[in-house]
Amino acid sequence: MSRHLARFAALVLLAGTASLAVNPNVFAEDIPSAKAKEAPKGLDDDQRIVHFLNRFTLGCTPALVAEVKAKGLKAWLQAQLMGTEKEPQFLRDRLTDMRSLELSSAQIADQFVEKPGKDATPRERREARELENTPARELTDSIILRGVYSANQVREVSADIFRNHFAVSLDKGPVKLMAVDYERNVVRRYALDQFGAMLKASAHHPAMLFYLDNCLSCRPATPEELEAIARRGKNNPERVERARQRGLNENYARELMELHTLGVDNYYTQDDVINVAKCLTGWGISPRHEENPLAFWFRADFHSTGDKTVLGQTIKPNIYNPQAEGEEVLDLLIAHKGTARFIAFKLCRWLVNDQPSDAVVGRIAAVFEKTKGDLAACYMAIYEDPEFFNTVNYMAKYKRPFEFAVSALRATGSEIKDCAAIQRGLVAMAEPLYRCANPTGYYDHAEAWQDPGAMSLRWKAAMDLAKGRIPGVKVPDSLYADLPQDKPEQWKDRLAAKLLCVPLSETTSHALDDYVARALKDNPRVKARELGPEIVAGLLGSPEFQKQ
Repeated sequence: MSRHLARFAALVLLAGTASLAVNPNVFAEDIPSAKAKEAPKGLDDDQRIVHFLNRFTLGCTPALVAEVKAKGLKAWLQAQLMGTEKEPQFLRDRLTDMRSLELSSAQIADQFVEKPGKDATPRERREARELENTPARELTDSIILRGVYSANQVREVSADIFRNHFAVSLDKGPVKLMAVDYERNVVRRYALDQFGAMLKASAHHPAMLFYLDNCLSCRPATPEELEAIARRGKNNPERVERARQRGLNENYARELMELHTLGVDNYYTQDDVINVAKCLTGWGISPRHEENPLAFWFRADFHSTGDKTVLGQTIKPNIYNPQAEGEEVLDLLIAHKGTARFIAFKLCRWLVNDQPSDAVVGRIAAVFEKTKGDLAACYMAIYEDPEFFNTVNYMAKYKRPFEFAVSALRATGSEIKDCAAIQRGLVAMAEPLYRCANPTGYYDHAEAWQDPGAMSLRWKAAMDLAKGRIPGVKVPDSLYADLPQDKPEQWKDRLAAKLLCVPLSETTSHALDDYVARALKDNPRVKARELGPEIVAGLLGSPEFQKQ
């Protein structure tokens, strides 16, 4: 069998690349032409369920199709939007074993950070580094496990969206100690709640304040202050130099408008960026020696005084509560029509099409404004929108590496004992969790991920999973249990029915048939359990599995 694998992989990769390249539903720039050729019949009942689950879960499965068919689409979504479906006991047990997940950032720093002495051995230093990285590892492992096994799939999809929308990176200093609390109290807490509440939680969170440097932003020192610091610090020239260099940092103010609320160059100017930054001076992180360390800490002595004009509105100085000036900025942005439009566009891009129509974006923006940013209401509105089940949106999106990995694990019913190799696979496919190189988060459109090189990596990942070459992950034998040994011509179709929720294309089907025929010619007595994993790899690597 092995000597045919290369040809088989080439056939499937060729089919995948060709299908994605010529399919107008995949590339964003071709969407308008796709709309012009829209089929008049619309989706049938089964296609509607598959499309719905492709958007509102991290992996459609035949079992889930049957569940939704029995319950009804809207009833299933209504239950999911509550976010209270009972989780599998084994998932709860696994998460409970990850002791950092319920700790505060200060507790994590106390329990997981050890400073080796100058005489520490290399082994002791290595163990200290491993201990310090434990919270980050448990955080990213928990995201994978929840994505694969959680019964609250809409919550997981929403968390995925906003984990990228309000992105921070574990690779920037102490963020790795604060990200567990960030995921719990910003992303997951508000995933099905009000957008404004999530925005405010992110704005106050030390992980965001450190990641985008707002904890460094403060009013410049006055000449009198510099003189006093110089007198006190004549034996500490570094402190004097830091005081001279301190000043406004615009990073967070800019991303707050550009990435989190209004969108790039929408409504705001550079003067707005400067004035938002001034309103947010003093928003920082409490030091380790404070009673409540590594928490939000407002320093009034760092705050810029005077009037600030933001988006045409004057924000007066609040001498009794200067922190309120920053809160006023957040309220202004939350209520702005530009925020409604930008967030509606992002939700529609994730859940409808890479290039959603202006009409659907406008309707969801109206719901966002009416409900004051209620995300659950927006998700229901997307499902109920007349364009959601338009044929142009069916199988129109391309899975990101995280979506591909999680959906493959879900489809195969894989047993995950250790996530380390899965994490390494995401690194290889360029989407390591909580490690995006810039604050945009990972992109959710085909153009960012679809190319022949990426397809090759996915093929390898599919083959490694199916062949049991991913340490800590096992595809259950039950996947192959009912394949009839005397009818190998049925193996492909039976496995496809288990793994896919859509028919195979003629190209993929012929490639798999050709491979099976050649394998059987070499060994007519080959067992289904031996050939099955290679068929599974072909199905997981197929264009049908890459699209959603």
